[in-house]
Amino acid sequence: MSALGREFPIKTADSEVLKRVALQARVKGNPKRVSVLDGVFELDDSKVTFSVSVKDFSRPDVAFDVNLDQIDLDRYLPPSGKKKPAEKKKKSSPQAPEKGKTDYASLRKLVLDGKIRIGTLKAHGAKIQDLYLKISGKRGLFKLNPLTLKLYQGNVSSKGAFDVRKNTPKTNISVQAKGIQVNPLLKDLMDKDFLEGTAQATLNIALAGDEGEMIKRTLNGKGDFLFKDGAIKGIDLAGMVRNTAAAFGLAEKGKKKPRTDFSALHAPFTITKGLVDTKKTTMVSPLIRVLAKGKANLVKETMNFRIEPKFVATLKGQGTTEQLSGITVPILVSGSFSSPQFRPDLEALLKQKLKTGLPDSSELKNMLKEKDSKEGEAEPLEEKAKGLLKGLLGR
Repeated sequence: MSALGREFPIKTADSEVLKRVALQARVKGNPKRVSVLDGVFELDDSKVTFSVSVKDFSRPDVAFDVNLDQIDLDRYLPPSGKKKPAEKKKKSSPQAPEKGKTDYASLRKLVLDGKIRIGTLKAHGAKIQDLYLKISGKRGLFKLNPLTLKLYQGNVSSKGAFDVRKNTPKTNISVQAKGIQVNPLLKDLMDKDFLEGTAQATLNIALAGDEGEMIKRTLNGKGDFLFKDGAIKGIDLAGMVRNTAAAFGLAEKGKKKPRTDFSALHAPFTITKGLVDTKKTTMVSPLIRVLAKGKANLVKETMNFRIEPKFVATLKGQGTTEQLSGITVPILVSGSFSSPQFRPDLEALLKQKLKTGLPDSSELKNMLKEKDSKEGEAEPLEEKAKGLLKGLLGR
């Protein structure tokens, strides 16, 4: 384009891309069939070898085999920058027309059989290796089986189906993952540093539609996530079981970033029409056992959870040498995804103390002194928990 005295029409994050393009292939065919053999396509640092054949053009029967050595898709994205504020649109009296439904008639005619291999792929910061994908389909039913890849020292295998035999498409997906290092993945993908550990997961979901709200309303399935030998950063559950003042009071300045180490964090769940339900999410750590149960509504974007931390040992090794003392405080989490609310379950707390006995005057005095000594010297736990939850929700 520079030779023509014109600016290239596509802006990319990396100005050095789209400077080298090459294509070669052998093509042969007749009125009923076309084949592309020994294809080689080079774009900057990436090289694709491929073959394609198409027959029966009225009802296309397509077969392909594609092999890509490596590509960094982030280089080809639009350059990052501050977006200009959108201009306020004038309100119009007539109601905007509804979005038309997608016509899948052409897909019902398509016959497809293809394979894709990618050596290394980077997208939105995340890196994957050795991706292999096989796709087949005819008469409106397309199957993805298998999809395998390596991800941050772990492996992912998946299969799925996309059914457009009727006007409303249906999709089902199953995923199995194991051995994935969570912390570097979250740092690269989301620029977040709130969770460590090795993850394994299973997920089986089914949904209908091709529009966001309908997908959420029809989402059904189940899943199971297990994190081993890790830590939750930004929140100190040891402080939550120390006593009420520590749980909802303040952390001292100058200390390391709060964290809760765990040996296992297990989260099984079901999804019914967009309602995620977990009855027994558990965390096991040297000091405490945590049970969480509740529901999250993906359609309304609201949640209602109860978290029950229970101590099992002394606090030594969790930022203090004190023996465990004080009250275990159940936590209630409610509200919207964007603005969750955290509060102690005082009713359960009182019932617990009625069973074990109320604190004597010296205990109350010490708790008040501890709270006063820490007043104004750190960030409330609720703010930490909100930040952690927003990180988990990607907001």
